[in-house]
Amino acid sequence: MNQKQTSLIYFSPTGTTRKVLEQIASGLGCDSPEIIDITSSAQRNLGPAPLKGDIVLLGAPVYAGRIPKDAVQYFKGLKGNGKPAVLTVVYGNREFEDALLELKTIAKECGFIPVAGAAFIGEHSFSCETFPIAVNRPDKADLETAADFGRQVAARAGILDHPETAGDLAVPGNFPYREGMKETAFAFMNVSEDCTGCGTCAEVCPKEAIDEANGYTTMDDRCIFCCACIKACPENARSLMDGPIRDTAKRLHENCAEPKAPVLFF
Repeated sequence: MNQKQTSLIYFSPTGTTRKVLEQIASGLGCDSPEIIDITSSAQRNLGPAPLKGDIVLLGAPVYAGRIPKDAVQYFKGLKGNGKPAVLTVVYGNREFEDALLELKTIAKECGFIPVAGAAFIGEHSFSCETFPIAVNRPDKADLETAADFGRQVAARAGILDHPETAGDLAVPGNFPYREGMKETAFAFMNVSEDCTGCGTCAEVCPKEAIDEANGYTTMDDRCIFCCACIKACPENARSLMDGPIRDTAKRLHENCAEPKAPVLFF
């Protein structure tokens, strides 16, 4: 395979999807990929631009078995122009269900040719000290698998050079898709007196849902429960309060403790 430019496009509030895609790109042999991080609303609001890469890596976390709606909206505006696409979803050790199929369908509708796909494990958004879920995933072994996945994709030089010769990429999932994350608003986060007002939570929030003028509380009608603000807080001042989200964390901790491995599709 001739050296090709690669474009990475990802939605990654807690950084797990970003880490995986970076390793895949490394395995592909791309030292300076085009990075399009659509986690922030500011970047998403710019809208898709023409892609520089000959190969495109699309990545997103899995929320209740689906791709997050903000990522879907952005991805659907991309122009694939027959470029090969490598698809990646990252889930919290429960199931990825329809997410990879959804991402594949979007990619095809946008004119990409999906040539490979993968589902990796990332620390669950609801994971906390009391109820840990897939803590520190992706770990070293996961990232090595991601790099090897990139090398395996690179080894398929004929398909990358002529993606129109690729057959249909078979991935798990069902259509109609499952319901996914419900659009509902309720308080689920505590902000303790340890908060120093540093603003880190507001910087990492993908929905501009942090009310800086009101003690850095969460605007529940905007929140997508990614918990990026909890994981990024340098003072550990943010935590799950008693209620549905914490109950879900407890259930996942109890029922999804067995570590799962990444799965790859070509």
